[in-house]
Amino acid sequence: MRHRDWLKMRIKSARKRNATWVRALDVARLLPTPAGRALLWLLLTRRNDLHQTSADTWPDRYPELFDLVAGLAPADARILSFGCSLGDEILSLRQRFSGAEIVGAEINRRSRAVARRRIAGDPRASVVGPQDLSGTFDIIFALAVFQREPHKISEMEVQDLSRHYPFSRFDEAISGLLRHLRPGGLLCVDASHYRVEDTTDAPHLIPIQQSPAARGELFGPNGRRLRGVSAATLFRKRSSAP
Repeated sequence: MRHRDWLKMRIKSARKRNATWVRALDVARLLPTPAGRALLWLLLTRRNDLHQTSADTWPDRYPELFDLVAGLAPADARILSFGCSLGDEILSLRQRFSGAEIVGAEINRRSRAVARRRIAGDPRASVVGPQDLSGTFDIIFALAVFQREPHKISEMEVQDLSRHYPFSRFDEAISGLLRHLRPGGLLCVDASHYRVEDTTDAPHLIPIQQSPAARGELFGPNGRRLRGVSAATLFRKRSSAP
């Protein structure tokens, strides 16, 4: 076995044990880059507000879902990209919603600055911190947001997610988003560790039958891994209480 492979196996084993030295190693890896230092600052100051810690993104990441929503919603909709990261999602949505007002919300200050530079030429697009959201939206996207380091969770073969990312955080976040969603509006959630169908506010939502199945590993409200269970990605908010 090569030394590099042996080291990877040892790190994987240490992560499963939640060893102190591997947690220190993960912190040290963040220090050399501006993106890493921005994340470390968030972990130190706003850990309880964080969902996904990665800023990884790329253009047109969810074309099937974007195209479906574009066919269901008006072109002049008011759209929220929750967890917009570096702005790729805003740019992808603009291709489909030429007349929409698009608001990106991003907790990472550095990612927020990058996204603002990238959309600077679009007068109907803006990026704010989650705490500065106001008004209501016709469509809310929360894609690859409600998960915690999915590659590590998979590598560690985590069976109980509650210690890493409790369901209550997800449940509260969905409730918060619904307060900003107009009756009849669309909620799009994908690449989440938990199911919208299990949340407190699920009775206020109607799953869209033709929505793509959710991606990623799923866990139940108790934090335990689910097997053989699917989740919808697109929901319409009921116009009145169920």
